Amino acid sequence: MTPRQRVWAALRGELADRVPLTCYANLLPRGEVERRLRDEGLALVVRCPVFSTSRPNVAVRREEFFRNGRRYVRQTFRTPVGEVSELFRTGGGYGTSLRCQFLIKRPEDYDVVEFIVRDEVYTPNYERFLAEQRTLGEDGVVIGNLGYSPLQQMLVLLMGPERFAIDLRERPKRFFALYETIAERQREQFLLATQSPAQAFIYGDNITSEMVGLERFARYCAPRYNEFAALLHERNKLLGVHMDGKLKHLAHAVAECDIDFVEAFAPFPDGDLPLAEARRAWPDKVIWINFPSPVHLQPPAKISEHVRQMLRDVAPGARFLVGVTENIPEHVWQQSMCAISRVLKEEGRLPLPA
Repeated sequence: MTPRQRVWAALRGELADRVPLTCYANLLPRGEVERRLRDEGLALVVRCPVFSTSRPNVAVRREEFFRNGRRYVRQTFRTPVGEVSELFRTGGGYGTSLRCQFLIKRPEDYDVVEFIVRDEVYTPNYERFLAEQRTLGEDGVVIGNLGYSPLQQMLVLLMGPERFAIDLRERPKRFFALYETIAERQREQFLLATQSPAQAFIYGDNITSEMVGLERFARYCAPRYNEFAALLHERNKLLGVHMDGKLKHLAHAVAECDIDFVEAFAPFPDGDLPLAEARRAWPDKVIWINFPSPVHLQPPAKISEHVRQMLRDVAPGARFLVGVTENIPEHVWQQSMCAISRVLKEEGRLPLPA
């Protein structure tokens, strides 16, 4: 099987020739070791949007400045009903940034953010997706990318955990009015997705139980997943959700969702839900893990044994993929990825022994 065929077989619940190894394409440095890994079967993963977004009545001003030796970027959104801004501290490891201030800081900011959401215009960009597919070929898969679901968008991007908690309790009318506005606009995105050439989508929700909680997940996240999944399933397309946090408290609720795969699942020692327990909880769902970050720092022999234990935990091995969705430290990525690849190539043949 080619890397592309192997991934699609696993995602569709079919038995591939062996357990797939994948890596987000932008996380794998190009060179000799990268080429060897791909020759051994590693599949690149590209998450690609299928539409572009414009806001014809919103002006954005970007400012850069230094404070105490650190570089910051402020983005201000000006609208006919007012303006809001967000602040990032840049220069983190691997080009990351830290959101220091969110768009919603006070009650009156809701009106401005609602205007911004309602002003969005979505334009299909299917040719970009097809171009990515043509470029990647059999070396991996291109998967449709959707942003956060409405509740997670509010928590992660628009207000942050403190304002989220306060307004959920003290300003529920405003809070849920914004939630419904975002959900309404996402329904337009769903339709563009179903009509696109993408065969699978990832909802990039970064779910972790400590932040979203079981009740809110079940009432506000799961219904959005199910709505999107129903539309995709009518076209024989798949839906996965990026759940890279602690999921033990949510395991039953996730099982009841209509999604096809849990992507970037965090097994021990990153998460709190053991892989074998997740396999039992979600027998009909694909589990696509992020190989646990701390294990990359171990010696190759311990990394290899960790992979072997994973294979024992998921035997006979259908509906399972080993992925890399986070940066690996530069000084260990080569030996770590080679150790993972070697075990999967030599001992990951399907079906795995019980």
